[in-house]
Amino acid sequence: MILIYFDGLCEPKNPGGIATYAYVVKDLKNRKLEEGFGLAARPYSSMSTNNVAEYAGIVCGLKAGLKYSDSARVLGDSALVIKQLKKEYKIKSKKLLPFFEAAQSLASKYVKLDFSWVPREENQEADSLTRHAYMLFLKGKLKYSDFFKSCLSSDFE
Repeated sequence: MILIYFDGLCEPKNPGGIATYAYVVKDLKNRKLEEGFGLAARPYSSMSTNNVAEYAGIVCGLKAGLKYSDSARVLGDSALVIKQLKKEYKIKSKKLLPFFEAAQSLASKYVKLDFSWVPREENQEADSLTRHAYMLFLKGKLKYSDFFKSCLSSDFE
């Protein structure tokens, strides 16, 4: 079993800012196996939202996690995304539907998978990586070519 932490942000405004995502894959001994981050949507576009960024983090994390195990616990501080993936909340935003479907498709490849909400304090590594991605973008070191769709072959624009 592995742990997959994910996070997303949209700064300096939400929606319409710079949406970045991150994920961290760990083993049960808390050793980092992989991490990743990038842009979740075209900067300053209508798709740049914190929820799109959260979904980008979980989708990329689920894809990365498959390299290490078919059993995982996914942890994030977005109650909305966790509850939607547990099917406790419906998807009301049409923007989120393709991300939800991508996450569900990847989730189906796991033998055992559960989703758990954690407080922000327990998600600091992924949170820190989203902020790192944001700062890299502001410094011109993270380009649109680092957009989330590079995680998958599907086009989310």
